[in-house]
Amino acid sequence: MANQLIDDLKDSADIVDIIQRYVPLNKAWSNFAWCCPFHKEKTPSFIVSPTKQIFKCFWCWKAGNVITFIQEIERIDFWDAVKELAKIENIDITKYDSNIQKYAASNDEKWKIKRLHSLAQNFFKEQLANNQEAKNYLKEKRKLTDNLIEQFWIWYAPEKYLELVQLLRSKWFTDNDILEASLAKKNDNGEIYSFFRKRITFPIFDIMWNIIGFSARVINPEDKPKYLNSAEHKAFEKSKVLYWLNFAKNNIREHEKIIIVEWQMDVLWLAKLWIPVGVATSWTALTNEHVKILKRYTENIYLMFDNDLAWQQATQRALKLFYQQNLFPKIISLPEPWKDIDEISNEENWKNIFNECLSKAEDWFVELYNRLRKSSDMTSPIDKQKLINTLFDVIISVNSLTIQEHYKDILAKKLGFAFEIIDTQFKRYKSTDWRMQIIQNQRMQEDKESEKYKLEREWLYAAILYNNLIDKYLQESEKAKKFLEFSKSLAQSSDSLITKVFQNNLTDEEKTKIDELTLRRDQELEVLEENNVRYQHIIQTLLPVIQKELQIALKNPKVTAESKSQLLTMRKEL
Repeated sequence: MANQLIDDLKDSADIVDIIQRYVPLNKAWSNFAWCCPFHKEKTPSFIVSPTKQIFKCFWCWKAGNVITFIQEIERIDFWDAVKELAKIENIDITKYDSNIQKYAASNDEKWKIKRLHSLAQNFFKEQLANNQEAKNYLKEKRKLTDNLIEQFWIWYAPEKYLELVQLLRSKWFTDNDILEASLAKKNDNGEIYSFFRKRITFPIFDIMWNIIGFSARVINPEDKPKYLNSAEHKAFEKSKVLYWLNFAKNNIREHEKIIIVEWQMDVLWLAKLWIPVGVATSWTALTNEHVKILKRYTENIYLMFDNDLAWQQATQRALKLFYQQNLFPKIISLPEPWKDIDEISNEENWKNIFNECLSKAEDWFVELYNRLRKSSDMTSPIDKQKLINTLFDVIISVNSLTIQEHYKDILAKKLGFAFEIIDTQFKRYKSTDWRMQIIQNQRMQEDKESEKYKLEREWLYAAILYNNLIDKYLQESEKAKKFLEFSKSLAQSSDSLITKVFQNNLTDEEKTKIDELTLRRDQELEVLEENNVRYQHIIQTLLPVIQKELQIALKNPKVTAESKSQLLTMRKEL
């Protein structure tokens, strides 16, 4: 039946009509021709055959059927291309076999979330039209034109707590749907209210122009936090989403470059300068998934980040990710007195200024060396060796031996050493002794990550206890009661985040973080149908933090011996 679906799609779709949605085609005898959309050319070598229902470029040799074309032009996987073509041809894929139905059902859940975000977006647009303060902020303070506001769909979430919620309810969405989409939060009384309020909203799209989340910025600088961002959900994984790639993808092909920036506003400033090839990560560090996505579009990658400590700390890991994919990005630096792209956009000769910055973009490895050198005492042999080791660690990530030699040569010349000295040190660095050092460093890093994860587990513990959600997860079972009793006793014997949960003494920021974790915890637990399985999953996940809190309580001189004994007994019964 899966093959039947593919056959029905091919029979239904006319490849000429589909390709003409992306590029114009001219009749060429019995075929159609145009310049290839997959590479730059002046003489058409891209041929479409309506009789065979195939396409082929006789220069870059890309070829295939209508599904292949959608995959290539949209840079999506096979099933996403099937779904997109089925949507165009009005074919219901649920009529086919059970696997396809399961796939369709999963996508129906995602569609519901996307529909909620689309309705929210329309609501935010109406609110901006009726709010002079928000319009003044965008036009006067941020210097955005009406065209840019429209182009980037920048609207406004009002201060009202229930208006959006009531609108979505009126469209037959449940409160759980609205919470799942991260468009609402729940208060201490169990009532839901709008998550985004009195903020400028930036929609986050997937590659097919579906809205899957929002980033919202305050108007009043005294309001905190500065940004509120959608939590991850079934349709939104931050590690796989790049802000505004849906818009930039065609421009990236045309300009043969992509510029990665830090914030949504930076993407806007690039567009304001008629350089619409900017993307930003969705409030997370660059991931391996991001790098793989970028590679689909171009290998000419530029980065433009602030010159601060955070940049330096994130650079080494990110650079290794690029090198592992055989990508060698460059860094664009803005000279004094300009601090960001916005300031350049206000200059008369902004185009020349930015083009000069672009032409002077440094290889990322060289820029990393320059910034490390500025923060190192080069008169100290220890600091100098640390710098060399840091860069050796990056060079090891490069797959090409030729490029490894190139970077070693650069390092030798920068430091004023003979190449043979750097090469010998590099070989020692890769030797067993140095590898042991690397392994030790990795273990230290893993320990740090483990400690960080323990902190995250404390928040997960809080998320499960917050608003007595343990009853929801375990449906008021006997185990849920024992777990709750033990946690309350533990909270009385310590001074921790769990204590603040039971005392209802959390700050707004702490509640926000717990709400975000609650959404993810819901998604993780809902697939575990049996109470016992859910319980074991919860205990195994939280065991390290439970043990840590218990040890603190047992060492606390203020806790009586009787209470300590009781805690140990309750712990054994969990």
